[in-house]
Amino acid sequence: MDHEALTSAVRRLLDDPRVDPELEVSGTEEAARAVRLLDQGLREGPGVFRSMAEGAQRGAETLSSDPLQVLSEFVQNANDARASQLRFLWSPDALLIAHDGVSVRMGDVLLLGMPWLSGKTADAQSTGRFGIGLSTLRALATTWEVHCHPFHVRFADLALEPVSPPELPEEISGPQWTVFRIPLESDALPASDLFEWFESWSDASLLFLRHLKRIEVSDGERTTVLALSWEDAARDRVPVGGADTDVRVRHATASDGVVWRVYEAQVPPRPGWERHHKAVGTMMPVAVALPLQPQGHGSVHAGLPVAPLDAAARVHAQFDPVASREGFADSRFNHQLVTLVADLWEAAVRDVLGRVDPAAWHLIPLPSTAGATSPDRLQAR
Repeated sequence: MDHEALTSAVRRLLDDPRVDPELEVSGTEEAARAVRLLDQGLREGPGVFRSMAEGAQRGAETLSSDPLQVLSEFVQNANDARASQLRFLWSPDALLIAHDGVSVRMGDVLLLGMPWLSGKTADAQSTGRFGIGLSTLRALATTWEVHCHPFHVRFADLALEPVSPPELPEEISGPQWTVFRIPLESDALPASDLFEWFESWSDASLLFLRHLKRIEVSDGERTTVLALSWEDAARDRVPVGGADTDVRVRHATASDGVVWRVYEAQVPPRPGWERHHKAVGTMMPVAVALPLQPQGHGSVHAGLPVAPLDAAARVHAQFDPVASREGFADSRFNHQLVTLVADLWEAAVRDVLGRVDPAAWHLIPLPSTAGATSPDRLQAR
């Protein structure tokens, strides 16, 4: 790509980052030039917009009460990039995070570096929508890098800088991997905290992800893997939202031997249904996973688990989360989805009792006992 074409493509991105410039760089030198042009454009923009971006970045640092919320954001981004594997490699001086999904393109560099800037609002199937996920990285480090041939970029506040390709471990080297490198100050993220955070998730956190099948966390001596093995079980038709709906039934087996019977349906949205800052597709996923062994608690998912549920089930729909992803918006759309989840949940429980285990009474939700944690409004509904 000649200099004029590259400059024009960068200008179009800066004018509207949602527009694909339809020109891609062909090598590391051209990628470095593109990064410098993007950085120059950001620096030369109106000062008021830069001040707004700086304020948004500072706000994103403390958006979540969980200092490791960014780990969840990396899982979400890997799934949205259609990755099947995600690896976290810890060392005392850096955390490497790598996925094998869609490669980074020129437009992605700008989206990765700017807070509250999202390229996913028009994609009904992706989970991201707010554009603040990686800004929460600043709870761990003020600079970080992304490496995905031909791009090798360091992000520092709102500045973009091309850097030399690093030497990477063999298991995440090669053009199929996108690698994020987060430098770690002393005690910023002990390995024990990283393992503890992922172990609190469990394999079942992956139940409703469309692409991501395996998460691996390692510090060179210890390795934790989150994964599920899947097996088709049945097909059925049940009433969901007032219409007979095709339901796919599968079994997902976790590493601890727990088997989840997962019911998945696609339902059309009703006229007037609107998500917050996110496109609505022609069909929407609704899913319920029931543990075949006694489990006391579950969770409500919007792709990834968002909030606990005082029942032996995990349920999923395209719920509107709040920006921190620590809860759900009190939106009309969320309340409308609850009825679809309830229909599928009821049919799923009846199916397990009728076809699988007539003694599976742990699946029947009971009223909360005195002193139990009060659910938020969506969970209560």
